Amino acid sequence: MNDWDDAERCVEKAQELFEQQRWQEALEQLRAAIAINPYNGSWLFNIGLTLDELERYDEAIDAYRQAIDLDANDLQSLNHLGVDLTRMGRHSEALAAFEKIEQVDSTFEPAYCNRIITYTELGDHDKAEEMFYLARQVKDECPHCYYSIGCSLSDRGLFDRAIWCWRRTLDMDDAHPQVRIRIAEALWDKGELEQARQFYLQSLRREPGDTETLLDLGELLIDMNRLEEAGEKFRRAIELSPEDPSAHYCLGRWLVRVGWTQQAVTSFEQTLRLDPTFPAAHLRLAETFVELGDRKPARRHLRAELLLRPTDPTTLLELGNLLMDVAQPRAAIACLRRLVHLEPDLVSGWQNLAIAQFLRKQYTDGIASCRRAIELDPVNVELRHNLALALERTGLYDESLAELRDAMEAQPQDLSLQRLELRVRVMKVRAKVLRLGKKVLFWKA
Repeated sequence: MNDWDDAERCVEKAQELFEQQRWQEALEQLRAAIAINPYNGSWLFNIGLTLDELERYDEAIDAYRQAIDLDANDLQSLNHLGVDLTRMGRHSEALAAFEKIEQVDSTFEPAYCNRIITYTELGDHDKAEEMFYLARQVKDECPHCYYSIGCSLSDRGLFDRAIWCWRRTLDMDDAHPQVRIRIAEALWDKGELEQARQFYLQSLRREPGDTETLLDLGELLIDMNRLEEAGEKFRRAIELSPEDPSAHYCLGRWLVRVGWTQQAVTSFEQTLRLDPTFPAAHLRLAETFVELGDRKPARRHLRAELLLRPTDPTTLLELGNLLMDVAQPRAAIACLRRLVHLEPDLVSGWQNLAIAQFLRKQYTDGIASCRRAIELDPVNVELRHNLALALERTGLYDESLAELRDAMEAQPQDLSLQRLELRVRVMKVRAKVLRLGKKVLFWKA
């Protein structure tokens, strides 16, 4: 009997600690209670909630599953299980949990509400909208539904409709997290920068210590050419979170923008001290060293960035270009091959890969890359110029002239094309004369 009383006291203590946001201590009390009575599903559910607050979602999933093992129709555990599975990118399992809820109780609105986000992350926006309207049949107004369908609309570039949904969210729940930031981002994408700034400021008034919002506002201010204010935001973010590498990274980019290149080096180096794998930090530092005329450390940091195997197309494109700038075409080829593998329809990726291959005198590969770029962008005169030049270098004069004719149809007044055509014709005649000369020498012999 004393053991059961002890378990109840542990749960009561855990509730007090949970309300004080002392998550780890609350978790220890709940686990002590479960050790005494492992068959209480509500305690297992509370363990899941506490683990969610600690962002230990894998463990929370296990706790919810244990609660469901005790009661297969535990709607709250099924719902939170689905939410955490979505967070972990396990979308099919999440949908199965929400569908189970619908089978048990078709009037349980969160089963539809939470599927909006799951389907949005899967890119199935039609199903996301279907869930939104099914949820409305159960519950006319739900701020989470309007927020989630706003995210779906924003992902499709339907910013006006997304903003309308997020404003409806605020009408229902003025304290809903993230919604003002979402509105600010959508307004920024629409080019309505001043309105975006106002919504960022509203968010900061509610959470003045939110460094991520401060950094976003700083980037917006740069776009608005309010550079002094942007610098203030970045410095404020560093004051609030001196161990946050993203704050030092943003400050470094701002320092480059205002021309304080040497100070930018210090900021980027601090970023890497805090997080040696911070995305694009090595790239920005290399870029800064190139601007300072110091290529040796630039090469070292470019190789370091390449070793991190970035997947962002913009980063890969800039990295490949800088590697060529510092005379590292072999590394540039490896980088740009990765880019066109990830983005096979990116014209600039194929174009720059061809240039890197030409620099390494890999003309056959370069010509193939150039032809692929032309398939994607047939009217690009620069591509045809590069291809014609490569064909001339390999002695394929007729093919080179054919490419130049196509290019000159689009740009008949282009002097660089005219000069290259003349050069190719001269080289073709010269090659013919040399061949004839060899034949004469042969017969004389």
